[in-house]
Formats: sequence, C-alpha cells, structure tokens
Amino acid sequence: MAELVHLPIDDFIPEIKSKLQISNNLVITAAPGAGKTTRLPPALLSEVKKKIIVLEPRRMAAIAAAHRIAEEQGWEVGKEIGYQVRFANKTSKETRLVFMTEALLARQMIDDPELKDVDLIVLDEFHERSMHVDVALGLLKELQELGREIKIVIMSATLEAEKISSYLSDCPIVSVPGKLFELEVKYQKSSQSLQTFPAFYENLFQTVKEAQAATQKDLLVFLPGVGEIDRAISTLQIWADVKNIELVPLHGSLNLEDQRRALQKSNRQRIVLSTNIAESSVTLDGVNTVIDSGLAKSMKQDHRTGFSRLELGRISLSSAIQRSGRAARQYPGVSYRMWNKMDELSFAKSETAEIQRVDLSETLLFLSAQGVTDFNSFSWFEKPPAVALKNAERFLQLSGAIDSQNKITSLGKKILHFPLPVRLAKLMLVSLEMKAPELGSEIAALLQDRDILRRDAVSAFIGDNLECDLSARLYVLTQFRRDKRAPKEASFIALQTVDQGARQIAELANRLKDSNSDKSLSKAEQHDLTKHILALSYADRLCRRRGKSDRALMVGGRGVKLQSESLVKTSEFFVALSGVEGSSDAETVVGLACGFEKDFVVQVFKDQIQKVRDVVFIEEKGQFFTREYRALHGLPLDEPSLVPATAAEISEKLPQIMTDRFDFVLKNNEVLADWWTRLQFLERLESLNLDFEKVKLGAFTQACMGETKMAAVMEKDLVYFFETALPQVQVQILRKEVPDKIQVPSGSKIKVIYPQDKAPYLEVRIQEVFGMMETPKVYFGKIPLTFHLLGPNFRPVQVTANLESFWKNGYPEVRKELRIKYPKHQWPEDPAEGTPEAKGRRRQ
Repeated sequence: MAELVHLPIDDFIPEIKSKLQISNNLVITAAPGAGKTTRLPPALLSEVKKKIIVLEPRRMAAIAAAHRIAEEQGWEVGKEIGYQVRFANKTSKETRLVFMTEALLARQMIDDPELKDVDLIVLDEFHERSMHVDVALGLLKELQELGREIKIVIMSATLEAEKISSYLSDCPIVSVPGKLFELEVKYQKSSQSLQTFPAFYENLFQTVKEAQAATQKDLLVFLPGVGEIDRAISTLQIWADVKNIELVPLHGSLNLEDQRRALQKSNRQRIVLSTNIAESSVTLDGVNTVIDSGLAKSMKQDHRTGFSRLELGRISLSSAIQRSGRAARQYPGVSYRMWNKMDELSFAKSETAEIQRVDLSETLLFLSAQGVTDFNSFSWFEKPPAVALKNAERFLQLSGAIDSQNKITSLGKKILHFPLPVRLAKLMLVSLEMKAPELGSEIAALLQDRDILRRDAVSAFIGDNLECDLSARLYVLTQFRRDKRAPKEASFIALQTVDQGARQIAELANRLKDSNSDKSLSKAEQHDLTKHILALSYADRLCRRRGKSDRALMVGGRGVKLQSESLVKTSEFFVALSGVEGSSDAETVVGLACGFEKDFVVQVFKDQIQKVRDVVFIEEKGQFFTREYRALHGLPLDEPSLVPATAAEISEKLPQIMTDRFDFVLKNNEVLADWWTRLQFLERLESLNLDFEKVKLGAFTQACMGETKMAAVMEKDLVYFFETALPQVQVQILRKEVPDKIQVPSGSKIKVIYPQDKAPYLEVRIQEVFGMMETPKVYFGKIPLTFHLLGPNFRPVQVTANLESFWKNGYPEVRKELRIKYPKHQWPEDPAEGTPEAKGRRRQ
C-alpha cells in the first residue's frame, strides 16, 4: 500500500458522508488536483452495503483510476476494485467498487433496470456531458421517484452546480479547492487558426520548440483529432530525433495498453500529442507544459439528412481551463495558448452537450426498453431538440424497433442485444438471416470505427472494379488478420481497433445464431454478400446516379455527390454509407458507398417497387409534366415517360409539388427562407409539436388557389400564408421574441441570422453600435445575440456575444488598429460617448 499524500478532498470526506446520510443526492465541485476521483469512491464504501459504480467518460480514465486506487489502498484490481470498459472486464463477485465507462451502464440496465446490487452511482467529470451520462442521470432520477433507494453523487471540476442541484430536488453542494501549482498562461500575438492548414503546423512547430527550450520535463500538446496528431508527429519527428525527444500519440483509437503507456514517464523527455482524451480525469506523469491548439472535433447530426459529421471548431473556455490545468498537477507549469486574448471573446462558456447535437435513435430505443414511451416527458436534465426527438422516433418506427405507441418490439429487443448504433445492429440481424454473421461483424466494425484506409492510398484499389468501398476495406482487414501487419495503404492502429471490435460483435452474434461460423467465402461470394447486406441495411439511403456524373438523387429527394476517392465509379445505383454536408446546402458529399446495377436493385426489392404516376415541375424546362415510372421508396428506378400536364392536373397537384420542392422554394424566396429559419429556431427552443409537412401543405393550398404556375405563387407574400397556417399564439411569439431585425444606435435595422447549430447573430459595422453598451437578447431576454463587428470596409474585426466585455477589454486594442487604418473615421476612447454612424456602402 502506497503512502497516501494528503489531498484537498480528504478534509471534506466527513462532510460528504454526513450529507449523504440525510440526502440521496449530492453535487461536488472539485478543482483539478483535488483527488475526488481516487479518494472519494473508496471512502464511501463504508456508507453502503452493496456496490458503488463510478461512471467515467473514457476507458483510459476508468482503468487509470482503478489502478491508482488499488495502489493507494493496497487492493488488487479485479478483487476489491475493478473496471468494465469496451473489450475489458476486470471484476469479480467480491468487487464492490467498479469504474465503468458511461455507455456500459446503459447495457447493464437493459438486463437489470433497477440496478438491484448497486447502492450508489458516482457520475464523474459530468461537465463532459456525454449522451450516455445524461440518459443515466434521467433514469436514476426516475428510479428514485419510483421509490428505489439509490444514491447519486455528481462530480466535476467545472460544473453548473446550482442547475444540477435544482434538478435533483435542491440537493446539497460541496465545493472542494484544488491542489494546483503555480500556472503561467501565455498567449500568442496572432489570432487563432481555425483550420489545420500548413501554416498551422508551422506555428505549432515553433511553439513546441519555444516551450521545449524552457523545460526539461514533458510537454502535452492538445490537437483536434488523430489525423492532426499524425501530421504533427511527421512535422516534429526529425527535430525530435536530433533532440532525443520521444513523441507519444494519445487518442481513443489506440489500444488500452498504448493509452496506459502514454500516461507514464519515460527515461527520455516526452512530447505527448493528444486529443481531448487527456483533458480531464487522468494525470500525465511528468508533464509541466501544455500547448493548446484551442481546437476540437465534435460529432453533430444534420437533422435534414440524418447523416452525422465530425465538425472542427473552437473549444469552450471551460475546456481551455481544464487543458491548462494539466500543466500544474505535479509542478509549477506553463500553458501556451495558440490564440490571442481577444479571441476568447468568441469562445463559448462551456461545451454543447452531446445530447443536443447527435443522433438519438439508440438513446430512445434504450429508453423504450426501460418502459419510457413518452420521450418528451422523460426526466431530461437538458431536453434535446424537438426535431431530433421526432427524427429518431420516426426512424425507430420505420425500422420496426418500436411500434406506433413507442413500445419496444421483439425486433427492437434483438437490436439492443448489440452494443451498436441502431442501423448497424439491424445490419447484424440481416447478416444473421443471410447466415453470414462473421462478415456482418466485420462490416459493422468497419462502419463504426475510424476508416482503416488512408485517403491518398484508396486509388490502389480502383483497378479492381470493386464498385464498393467496403469491399476494399474488407480485403485489407483480411490481409491484416492473416499477416498480423498492416498493408502500406492502411493504418495499423485503426485496423487493430476494427479487428478487436469485429471479434467482439461476432461473439455476440454467435449467441443468437443457429449455425457455426460462416463457411469459407471466395472473394466473389464475399463481395456479393456484402452488397446484399448493405442494400438491405441502407435501403433508405439508396441513390440513383444522374447520368454519368458523380452526382445522384437519394431516397427522400436529397442531392448527393460521391467523393472522388470513392471506388463507386460507374454503378447506376449505390447506397450512401457515410456523408458530410457539402458546400451546397442542397447536397451531401458521400465518402463511403456501395454500388449496384439496376437488375440487382429490382431483384432485392421486387416486393417493394411501386408504379407511380404524378405531376412534376422540371426546372430546366420550366414546365409541369405528368410522368410514369417505377419507384422504390419514392426514388425513380427508370427514366420516366413525360407528357405535358393539363391545367386541371397542375392545379390539383401544385400545393403538394411546392411542398415536396420546399428547398427550391426557400432558395428562391429569401423572405420566406429567413422566416422559416426563425421558426426552426423557435422549434429548437420549445416543443411546438407542429407537423411541419402539414403546415407547408396548408400554406401552399391557400397560396395556390386558382394558380397553374409556380412562378405566380412565388410572387405572393408566402409568409402571410404560412403564418395563417400556424396557431396565432405561436405567430405572436415568433414576431416578438424571435425578431427578424434589430435596430442599432445608428438607426439602421440590421437583419438577425438564426443558424441551425449556432447562436443567432448579426453583422454590423462597429461604428453603428457606439452607445450600445448592453448586449440585446432574444427569446424572452434569455439568449444574447452574437455581434459580428465589421470595420469600415465591412470586413470582420471581432466576434462577441458580450458587448459589455468587448467595450471594456477588446475595444481598446481594436481601436488602436482601426485608428491607423482609418484615420478619417471617429474612434472615441469611450464608445458610450461615440456618435453612431450609418454611413457606408449600401447594404445588400
């Protein structure tokens, strides 16, 4: 047993114990270095009879904490203390303290909804707000409300304690100081780079060299993703070799052993290059310097298309504090921030919770399995967007996982058997039906994890005429499994993760199937089975190519474009397996696809193909036509026969045509488009429970009366018809609380822009807002507007959601630059006394 160094949390353990004796819930805010993760859970074992589960956001944090506690307490991992993470379970019957990744608690609650052998759950690092921890908190609260005696402790270094306490019936809060050494924060003079272009790596190189010259200890560099870590290592490698410095990558794609190795000191100076995996929970031994790029990647779902995408963006201020704190855990430290102080005016205060930005299908299916059927009234700590709930509910019902009352079906229960996203779990069931579970598990693992092929190496497979991006990756995975080394076109780390994941999924599949492993498949047989499995699992993402171009139309009417690296070069049909939003709002760029010929599609879906006769407006011809064709889920399989439509046919179908072509309407009617974004903004804030398709059809039915031409309808005041189709209470809220324009001190009325994923903002010259000392807010005074402040040349000068802070802290620096560039303009020292001016070029 190691000699215990006194930590700040030790002095608060008696108070925490006494509070837990009178309250079932407790919120603990503890600054970095307080020792909350390793000292408190073992101390609380004396207060309970059954198990304590500690939830951690990452595998590495759970394992490191378990080993540290075992070392401090003289315990053995797997006996008194243990951990459960993906690919590893080190617990036994005598284990009473279990560290667990957040996703695994949901798996445990499927079989044991009441957690009968658990007395206390600790939600550690709650500020990271993964979707799993939000759902766990809601379910635990509902368990308590049903009379289950289970205690909840929520811990974090950066936390809105009052908000959580209020959610948990005003439970007690305990604040614990940290044990940080002195920390110096250094900013760079230039603005933050928001893209990782070559100049970014040159700046990083110079910063690393400066930091390394000032210390003999280890450095920790925060980068947004695995690709950036790999490129940074390439940039630094020659210099590091000369200096005898070890470059150590650290990210979630590494196996557990490599992650643990990154936490330990070496006999050489180290530079650890990490994603935000090292932001909290763990201490990197030997580090006293942090270099922070200020960037991170986060997963977001586009609610229009259903595709999720990784988005590169700024971290929050709370993340910046967490990252800097890594430098002062063991010694006095230095944090180099790759941005200037003024940039921080544009940083969000905290991260957007995962539940606000990701696909909710898996979450809602899990809730349905727990007996929750009214997803809106579930005890959300922070309710997800209404559109995300509706989309996930619709997808689950169409998939057959839940019924029309949101009750889980027998198919849904089978889907939950696999710890996979709903679509990939259903893919596994399809592969079982086709007696190919091993192949299915490989496909699922490839689609779930990081791509194993490097983009610049995909061209090596073009000559094989595979017409399927997954077939190339399956071939490489087979090579890896046979030779135990990665081909030159692939990433060893990514292959290792995919291989491990595929084996775990296959093991679960083997418990459900009747026969043994897949028979030995030839390359042709594997390719054919792969096509069948993907076609049936991604039928809602079937696309038909436009001529011989790389563009296509997807089921539902979405335009897509194949990436140039895709192996699908000639197939008329394909399924989109992954996608990101392109430069055009009307187009999704497809990264991975699998191609089919028409005969294959007709054969596989013969029972679902329908004959369609409808009226359509063809933009290129500027005319309405009646067309007849075969369709699968609305996607035409043939070139339709076209006959000019009659006036009667047009008049009858025009409202539905305009509803179906709503993207086209918005593209060509800016006033309605602006109004619609405001309505979408209101929908995200409130559960309006509107059927938007019904609203569109109702508005167009009124607007199209007596018309046979779309152009005539487009010339009308469409906002009037849409407001008529809405409840008037909501119209009044929209007009008053979500204004289309804001008047600034110059007298100008400036348009407010309401983006889908960001706070509302306006673009205005800085001279027009002299005298505006408070930030205007919308939606009942709750949401501050972000100001994109422009110079006299109408180019951005600063972005801020806090005018008060900007005038005090940022304006003096901005004023210095603008006085030099524009000496003829007024730049008052006190912006409150400046004369707002509306001069300038005409606004577009």
